[in-house]
Amino acid sequence: MDQFRKFLARTCALLFTLSGITALLLFNIERTAFTSAGYKQAFEDQKLYERMPEILASALFTSTVGNANADPYLEALSIEDWNATITSLLPPEELKSLADNTLDAVFDYVNGKTDSAVISLLPFKSHLTGNSGVEAVRKILQAQPPCTAEQLLQIGLGFIQSGDVSLCNPPEELMGFMTPLIESQLQVMTIAVPDQVTLIPDTRSGTPADPRAKLNWARTVMKITPVFPLLFLFGITIFAVRSFVDWLKWWGWPFLITGGVTSLIAVLGAPVLGFVIQRVLQSQGFGFIPPILFSAIGETTSAVTGQILKPVLIESLILGSVGLVMVVVAVYLLKKAYR
Repeated sequence: MDQFRKFLARTCALLFTLSGITALLLFNIERTAFTSAGYKQAFEDQKLYERMPEILASALFTSTVGNANADPYLEALSIEDWNATITSLLPPEELKSLADNTLDAVFDYVNGKTDSAVISLLPFKSHLTGNSGVEAVRKILQAQPPCTAEQLLQIGLGFIQSGDVSLCNPPEELMGFMTPLIESQLQVMTIAVPDQVTLIPDTRSGTPADPRAKLNWARTVMKITPVFPLLFLFGITIFAVRSFVDWLKWWGWPFLITGGVTSLIAVLGAPVLGFVIQRVLQSQGFGFIPPILFSAIGETTSAVTGQILKPVLIESLILGSVGLVMVVVAVYLLKKAYR
């Protein structure tokens, strides 16, 4: 009976170690990988804020193409045109603020605080009128093929007409003539550009097709992982602890091994943990995070992994240190008892 009891205690000790390592990793992944703060720092470290014009350009292009109410000039702009316009109009600090707000909106949606994610275009619209807007339009036109006679006639009739608009590069001597037309057209565009664009619509929110349902299930499992090592620790106590020295020994060794192994993982296992986060994002997040933003977030996994592993290392060192102290005290007391 005593041997069977010790066998169960050793089994619980082994399961405590395995579940403890898993809990330290998954609990910290859930706590860090699904908040915007870690990604903001990663964007800063890896200079991914420069990707924001591309993300915003893609969103604007998608919102105007095929939109019956869109301004014809806006429909004529390609993603590259939008990208160039945004880059020239918005200073770096405003792009950073826009990117931070976008990350907050996406992760508010992921965390169930909102039913959609949108980007505010008010900073962009405020820069669209005036000299900066005129200069941005000039750069777009200069990047186009030379104007044909028909296109020059269209410019002379008011820059755009109803129907399709094809952009072109007019002769340099016409640029001065076009400035008032560009300014008036920018006033129209400012009204036509929406105040915000939707990155994640609310159409599936609260329905069986809501992509957050599976993600929430996975995160719930991550949150409750610390319960399992506590249960196995209770099992160790029931089956093996009969004295103070037993308690020190049977708790100390699992603590020491769990803390030591997890510390090694925290120091050496960044690539493996980065792969795990990448897989979670791919399997659970690609359905609702916009592809271009998903790509940028995916590039931050290595930096975010480093932020996750910092508390893992601290927690595992504390656990291992407690275990080491318990083992040392147990050995001391055993030696003292046999003297």
